[in-house]
Amino acid sequence: VMKKIIAVLTAVVVALFASISLATGASAETKIKNYKLKVYSVSEAPILIGADAEGTTVGDIRHRTGVNYRTLAQARTGKKSLGRWNTIAAVVDEDLEKQTDLRSLTGHTNFHDGSSITYLGSSVVELGKVPVLGQGHTYVVVGGTGKYFGAEGTMTTRLVDVDKLIFRTIYKLIKE
Repeated sequence: VMKKIIAVLTAVVVALFASISLATGASAETKIKNYKLKVYSVSEAPILIGADAEGTTVGDIRHRTGVNYRTLAQARTGKKSLGRWNTIAAVVDEDLEKQTDLRSLTGHTNFHDGSSITYLGSSVVELGKVPVLGQGHTYVVVGGTGKYFGAEGTMTTRLVDVDKLIFRTIYKLIKE
């Protein structure tokens, strides 16, 4: 009798979940989707913490903020921003022979709708400098809020305008 009850309950539960999946159009495969977001990030001047006039050293920190735009034209004119971003990059190692430093970076992008994306990683840059035109870095997206809640993936940024410090930023997200 107990086996029959368990079998009937199992069948009911399976049928219930199947009907919910059909009603919502969702399955385990369709709940996770790939999402690509491209923005143009204008950087403001960094705040240097611990840096001296003779260059960068291990332990120096660069706090950088800026504004995101949907298009390069909007980034150049400063119109119709999507939100703000900020990063903290700490110099964790340097190679004096190659004249480069390794920076550990944590960043947050906050959108006007209240959503956000958080990313982190490391990058190698010319000693004490910002990236050069065309140079890019890829970081790991470790979460977000709002419509990006639980997002994972990558964030790649590449300098496209040296004069205005504009970066093309591409988020490739997997979100449930």
